[in-house]
Amino acid sequence: MSEQRHKFGLWSSKAGATPAKALAALLLYLGATAAAAASGQIRLPAGPVPMAAGMSSSLTVTATPALVNFTLVPNGVANGSSAISITTAWAIAGSSARVSLYAYFTTPAAALSSAAGNNIPAANVSGSVNGGAFRTFTQSSPFAGSSSITIFSRRVGPNDLQAQRTDTLNLHVNTGGLALPAGNYVGQLVIQAQAI
Repeated sequence: MSEQRHKFGLWSSKAGATPAKALAALLLYLGATAAAAASGQIRLPAGPVPMAAGMSSSLTVTATPALVNFTLVPNGVANGSSAISITTAWAIAGSSARVSLYAYFTTPAAALSSAAGNNIPAANVSGSVNGGAFRTFTQSSPFAGSSSITIFSRRVGPNDLQAQRTDTLNLHVNTGGLALPAGNYVGQLVIQAQAI
């Protein structure tokens, strides 16, 4: 008796084996081989997969505290209750830009006003950036013609197109020569950045 081992089972080639059984075993073998070959031929096409991603430019400014108080004195200088901490963050598209930060009053003649209509002009309010000399709010900016100060202006290049910085701004109000009556004076300082 001779036996042969095949991949999917044993079959006998004895002289007494019927041809039908041998044919059935052969068809089973061929069917299994064809199914295995067919499943091995399923292929995904090879090629590039397009991808796209984008990040838009951004420029943000945050400032704290939200309120600075002054105890005004007749004909004198009053310091602000605390320094303003200003954080400017940017992510610039391109290879370079200039980032600038300005503080300004929208109405130069009335940086602070009382309910009775008395005004403290922007020229009587000064700011000190990062401990530097006090400068009056009389400079020009892209946002206000004659009631601004520049906090910083710098060119950013390939190594710092995404960065942030923090600056401080101390304020004081000079009431000298204004002959202001007693009262509560309120105003709003705008802090705005620009990237060009």
